Amino acid sequence: MINFDRLFKLMGCDRDGIWSDTLFRLANSYGFSQVFYSINANKQAPLASALIYSNYKPIWLKMYKDTFWNIDPITRHCINSNMPLIWDQKTFKSRQEIQLHKTAQAYGLSRGIAFPVHGARAEFAMLNLAMKETARPLSQQKLDEILSDWALIRDYVFESSKKFTQLQNHDLSEKSLLTPREVQCLQLAAEGKSSWDMAVVCKCTEATVNFHFSNIRKKFKVSTRQQAIVKAMQLGLIFPEND
Repeated sequence: MINFDRLFKLMGCDRDGIWSDTLFRLANSYGFSQVFYSINANKQAPLASALIYSNYKPIWLKMYKDTFWNIDPITRHCINSNMPLIWDQKTFKSRQEIQLHKTAQAYGLSRGIAFPVHGARAEFAMLNLAMKETARPLSQQKLDEILSDWALIRDYVFESSKKFTQLQNHDLSEKSLLTPREVQCLQLAAEGKSSWDMAVVCKCTEATVNFHFSNIRKKFKVSTRQQAIVKAMQLGLIFPEND
Protein backbone atom coordinates (compact mmCIF):
# COMPACT_ATOMS: atom_id res chain seq x y z
CA MET A 1 0.00 0.00 0.00
CA ILE A 2 1.34 3.41 -0.95
CA ASN A 3 2.71 5.47 1.93
CA PHE A 4 1.12 8.79 1.04
CA ASP A 5 2.72 10.50 4.03
CA ARG A 6 6.11 9.98 2.40
CA LEU A 7 4.79 11.05 -0.99
CA PHE A 8 3.48 14.31 0.45
CA LYS A 9 6.78 14.76 2.27
CA LEU A 10 8.54 14.43 -1.10
CA MET A 11 6.33 17.14 -2.52
CA GLY A 12 7.06 19.46 0.41
CA CYS A 13 10.84 18.91 0.69
CA ASP A 14 12.89 22.05 0.07
CA ARG A 15 16.25 20.36 0.74
CA ASP A 16 17.49 17.79 -1.70
CA GLY A 17 19.22 15.75 1.00
CA ILE A 18 15.95 15.24 2.87
CA TRP A 19 14.16 14.63 -0.44
CA SER A 20 16.56 11.88 -1.52
CA ASP A 21 16.53 10.25 1.92
CA THR A 22 12.73 10.16 1.79
CA LEU A 23 12.87 8.53 -1.65
CA PHE A 24 15.40 5.92 -0.48
CA ARG A 25 13.28 5.07 2.57
CA LEU A 26 10.18 4.74 0.42
CA ALA A 27 11.98 2.41 -1.97
CA ASN A 28 13.34 0.34 0.92
CA SER A 29 9.82 -0.18 2.25
CA TYR A 30 9.08 -2.01 -1.02
CA GLY A 31 12.17 -4.20 -0.79
CA PHE A 32 14.48 -2.08 -2.96
CA SER A 33 17.90 -1.56 -1.40
CA GLN A 34 19.42 0.74 -4.01
CA VAL A 35 18.04 3.62 -6.03
CA PHE A 36 19.32 5.51 -9.06
CA TYR A 37 17.35 8.57 -10.15
CA SER A 38 18.50 10.94 -12.88
CA ILE A 39 16.75 13.87 -14.52
CA ASN A 40 17.97 15.72 -17.59
CA ALA A 41 16.78 18.41 -20.00
CA ASN A 42 16.09 15.82 -22.71
CA LYS A 43 16.92 12.25 -23.61
CA GLN A 44 19.75 13.29 -25.95
CA ALA A 45 21.61 15.13 -23.18
CA PRO A 46 24.67 13.37 -21.71
CA LEU A 47 24.56 11.89 -18.23
CA ALA A 48 27.23 14.39 -17.18
CA SER A 49 24.63 17.16 -17.38
CA ALA A 50 21.97 15.25 -15.42
CA LEU A 51 21.03 15.76 -11.80
CA ILE A 52 21.54 12.40 -10.07
CA TYR A 53 20.35 11.08 -6.74
CA SER A 54 21.50 7.61 -5.76
CA ASN A 55 22.55 5.50 -2.81
CA TYR A 56 24.83 3.39 -5.01
CA LYS A 57 28.29 2.90 -3.58
CA PRO A 58 30.39 5.88 -4.75
CA ILE A 59 32.96 3.73 -6.55
CA TRP A 60 30.25 1.96 -8.54
CA LEU A 61 28.40 5.19 -9.31
CA LYS A 62 31.60 6.68 -10.74
CA MET A 63 32.29 3.53 -12.79
CA TYR A 64 28.73 3.55 -14.09
CA LYS A 65 28.82 7.20 -15.13
CA ASP A 66 32.29 6.95 -16.67
CA THR A 67 32.08 3.55 -18.38
CA PHE A 68 28.73 1.84 -18.45
CA TRP A 69 26.00 4.44 -18.96
CA ASN A 70 26.15 4.39 -22.75
CA ILE A 71 25.97 0.59 -23.02
CA ASP A 72 23.34 -0.04 -20.35
CA PRO A 73 20.26 -1.75 -21.88
CA ILE A 74 18.17 -0.38 -19.00
CA THR A 75 19.02 3.17 -20.04
CA ARG A 76 18.35 2.35 -23.69
CA HIS A 77 14.95 0.96 -22.81
CA CYS A 78 14.01 3.99 -20.72
CA ILE A 79 15.04 6.41 -23.46
CA ASN A 80 12.87 4.65 -26.02
CA SER A 81 9.85 3.59 -23.98
CA ASN A 82 7.31 4.80 -21.44
CA MET A 83 6.86 1.32 -19.98
CA PRO A 84 8.64 0.04 -16.87
CA LEU A 85 11.33 -2.59 -17.34
CA ILE A 86 11.71 -5.58 -15.04
CA TRP A 87 15.39 -6.38 -15.42
CA ASP A 88 17.69 -9.21 -14.40
CA GLN A 89 20.63 -11.15 -15.81
CA LYS A 90 18.72 -12.04 -18.99
CA THR A 91 18.32 -8.34 -19.87
CA PHE A 92 22.06 -8.05 -20.59
CA LYS A 93 22.85 -9.78 -23.88
CA SER A 94 25.95 -8.41 -25.62
CA ARG A 95 29.47 -9.08 -24.34
CA GLN A 96 29.77 -5.54 -22.99
CA GLU A 97 26.34 -5.72 -21.37
CA ILE A 98 27.14 -9.05 -19.70
CA GLN A 99 30.35 -7.53 -18.32
CA LEU A 100 28.33 -4.58 -17.04
CA HIS A 101 25.94 -6.88 -15.19
CA LYS A 102 28.74 -9.00 -13.72
CA THR A 103 30.44 -5.89 -12.41
CA ALA A 104 27.18 -4.49 -11.07
CA GLN A 105 26.49 -7.74 -9.21
CA ALA A 106 29.63 -7.16 -7.17
CA TYR A 107 27.96 -4.01 -5.86
CA GLY A 108 24.62 -5.62 -5.04
CA LEU A 109 22.84 -4.88 -8.31
CA SER A 110 21.42 -8.11 -9.73
CA ARG A 111 17.78 -7.41 -10.57
CA GLY A 112 15.21 -4.69 -10.27
CA ILE A 113 12.67 -2.46 -11.99
CA ALA A 114 13.32 0.72 -13.98
CA PHE A 115 10.72 3.42 -14.63
CA PRO A 116 11.22 5.98 -17.43
CA VAL A 117 9.70 9.46 -17.33
CA HIS A 118 9.26 11.62 -20.43
CA GLY A 119 8.15 15.08 -19.36
CA ALA A 120 5.79 17.44 -21.13
CA ARG A 121 8.71 19.80 -21.88
CA ALA A 122 10.93 16.99 -23.24
CA GLU A 123 12.58 16.33 -19.87
CA PHE A 124 13.90 12.82 -19.42
CA ALA A 125 14.15 11.04 -16.10
CA MET A 126 14.95 7.48 -15.10
CA LEU A 127 14.14 5.83 -11.79
CA ASN A 128 15.96 2.51 -11.34
CA LEU A 129 15.18 0.40 -8.26
CA ALA A 130 17.41 -2.55 -7.38
CA MET A 131 16.00 -5.35 -5.24
CA LYS A 132 17.72 -6.54 -2.10
CA GLU A 133 20.13 -9.39 -2.80
CA THR A 134 18.44 -11.55 -0.17
CA ALA A 135 14.93 -10.90 -1.50
CA ARG A 136 12.93 -13.91 -2.67
CA PRO A 137 11.46 -13.94 -6.20
CA LEU A 138 8.24 -11.94 -6.28
CA SER A 139 4.88 -13.54 -6.93
CA GLN A 140 3.00 -12.17 -9.92
CA GLN A 141 0.45 -10.57 -7.58
CA LYS A 142 3.15 -8.81 -5.57
CA LEU A 143 4.93 -7.70 -8.72
CA ASP A 144 1.68 -6.29 -10.12
CA GLU A 145 1.11 -4.36 -6.88
CA ILE A 146 4.61 -2.86 -6.98
CA LEU A 147 4.28 -1.87 -10.63
CA SER A 148 0.91 -0.26 -9.95
CA ASP A 149 2.14 1.68 -6.92
CA TRP A 150 5.36 2.92 -8.52
CA ALA A 151 3.65 3.95 -11.74
CA LEU A 152 2.02 6.58 -9.51
CA ILE A 153 4.97 7.20 -7.20
CA ARG A 154 7.28 8.03 -10.12
CA ASP A 155 5.04 11.00 -11.03
CA TYR A 156 5.48 12.39 -7.53
CA VAL A 157 9.22 11.74 -7.67
CA PHE A 158 9.55 13.47 -11.04
CA GLU A 159 7.48 16.54 -10.24
CA SER A 160 8.99 17.04 -6.79
CA SER A 161 12.58 16.63 -8.04
CA LYS A 162 12.30 19.45 -10.55
CA LYS A 163 12.49 22.06 -7.81
CA PHE A 164 16.15 21.09 -7.36
CA THR A 165 17.09 21.47 -11.02
CA GLN A 166 17.42 24.21 -13.58
CA LEU A 167 14.61 22.42 -15.42
CA GLN A 168 12.06 23.81 -13.00
CA ASN A 169 10.62 26.83 -14.76
CA HIS A 170 7.17 27.07 -13.25
CA ASP A 171 5.82 30.54 -13.84
CA LEU A 172 3.86 31.81 -10.85
CA SER A 173 1.21 32.92 -13.32
CA GLU A 174 0.33 29.23 -13.68
CA LYS A 175 -1.51 29.56 -10.39
CA SER A 176 -3.94 31.97 -12.01
CA LEU A 177 -4.55 29.81 -15.09
CA LEU A 178 -7.27 27.71 -13.45
CA THR A 179 -10.79 28.76 -12.67
CA PRO A 180 -12.17 28.25 -9.13
CA ARG A 181 -14.29 25.35 -10.40
CA GLU A 182 -11.23 23.68 -11.99
CA VAL A 183 -9.36 23.99 -8.70
CA GLN A 184 -12.36 22.50 -6.88
CA CYS A 185 -12.38 19.53 -9.27
CA LEU A 186 -8.67 18.95 -8.71
CA GLN A 187 -9.11 19.06 -4.94
CA LEU A 188 -11.96 16.56 -5.10
CA ALA A 189 -9.92 14.30 -7.39
CA ALA A 190 -7.01 14.44 -4.93
CA GLU A 191 -9.44 13.22 -2.27
CA GLY A 192 -10.25 10.19 -4.40
CA LYS A 193 -13.59 11.36 -5.81
CA SER A 194 -14.76 9.97 -9.14
CA SER A 195 -16.15 12.10 -11.96
CA TRP A 196 -19.64 11.07 -10.87
CA ASP A 197 -18.93 12.11 -7.26
CA MET A 198 -17.60 15.45 -8.44
CA ALA A 199 -20.64 16.00 -10.62
CA VAL A 200 -22.86 15.53 -7.57
CA VAL A 201 -20.82 17.92 -5.42
CA CYS A 202 -20.54 20.54 -8.17
CA LYS A 203 -24.17 20.07 -9.28
CA CYS A 204 -23.26 19.47 -12.91
CA THR A 205 -22.94 16.55 -15.31
CA GLU A 206 -20.04 14.11 -15.56
CA ALA A 207 -19.41 15.45 -19.05
CA THR A 208 -18.89 18.91 -17.57
CA VAL A 209 -16.44 17.53 -15.02
CA ASN A 210 -14.50 15.74 -17.76
CA PHE A 211 -14.51 18.96 -19.79
CA HIS A 212 -12.95 20.78 -16.82
CA PHE A 213 -10.18 18.17 -16.61
CA SER A 214 -9.55 18.41 -20.34
CA ASN A 215 -8.98 22.15 -19.90
CA ILE A 216 -6.80 21.58 -16.83
CA ARG A 217 -4.54 19.16 -18.69
CA LYS A 218 -4.12 21.60 -21.55
CA LYS A 219 -3.33 24.51 -19.21
CA PHE A 220 -0.83 22.47 -17.18
CA LYS A 221 0.60 20.74 -20.28
CA VAL A 222 0.19 17.28 -18.79
CA SER A 223 -1.39 14.14 -20.17
CA THR A 224 -3.16 12.58 -17.19
CA ARG A 225 -5.44 13.60 -14.34
CA GLN A 226 -2.93 12.32 -11.79
CA GLN A 227 -0.15 14.45 -13.25
CA ALA A 228 -2.43 17.47 -12.99
CA ILE A 229 -3.10 16.68 -9.32
CA VAL A 230 0.62 16.39 -8.61
CA LYS A 231 1.35 19.71 -10.31
CA ALA A 232 -1.49 21.46 -8.49
CA MET A 233 -0.10 20.23 -5.18
CA GLN A 234 3.34 21.48 -6.13
CA LEU A 235 1.92 24.91 -6.92
CA GLY A 236 0.04 24.97 -3.62
CA LEU A 237 -3.35 25.12 -5.30
CA ILE A 238 -4.71 22.00 -3.59
CA PHE A 239 -3.78 19.97 -0.55
CA PRO A 240 -3.90 16.28 0.37
CA GLU A 241 -6.92 15.09 2.30
CA ASN A 242 -6.29 14.80 6.02
CA ASP A 243 -7.46 11.58 7.62
